[in-house]
Amino acid sequence: MNIILLLTTLAALLSGPLLYAVAKGRPKLVKVMDIFVMISVAALVLIEVVPETYEQAGLWSFVFIGLGLLGPSVLEHLLTRARREAHFAALAVAIIGLMLHSFGDGTALSTGGGTNHQIALALAVAIHSVPVGLATWWLMFPVFGRGLPAFTLAAMCASTIAGYIFGVEISSGIDPRVWALFQALVAGSILHVVFGRPHAQGHHGHNH
Repeated sequence: MNIILLLTTLAALLSGPLLYAVAKGRPKLVKVMDIFVMISVAALVLIEVVPETYEQAGLWSFVFIGLGLLGPSVLEHLLTRARREAHFAALAVAIIGLMLHSFGDGTALSTGGGTNHQIALALAVAIHSVPVGLATWWLMFPVFGRGLPAFTLAAMCASTIAGYIFGVEISSGIDPRVWALFQALVAGSILHVVFGRPHAQGHHGHNH
């Protein structure tokens, strides 16, 4: 199952350009996709992942979920700044952050065959990669053309694969409480992508 989820995640990331082309002139399609992703991912994370991480790490799990929720806002701000001002330093930091995020996703995927909450987290990673790939392309393509966003998506895929390959080794050498906090961080970042829906904001901005 793990390898299937990995391939699904990679396909979801790489679908960004295609979804951009299809959804650009179809706001109703974007809305339908948002609703599907929001319901499915929120259910997986809130029902399975959050209770399990709380059981392992206590109230600190909510702190790390909060960090996951807030962290992507910094990346989105940097990408938006780079888009508006061609600020390449901000863009470089944002790309590195996206790669680290993808590494965390890959690590979560590598342990997706264990407990129910690990399976749920891996499924959430695969599903939420759809809006991640779309948002990355939506924010970068209008300014930088195909080359840079294509490189970014490829780097994110490579980082996801690296996390998947080394994830089991990493998780086995980490205290269960620390590992639960890491999963809470990933869960928070997933929820941010789902409820923030930066591609929808980007779509709105292009209408002006």
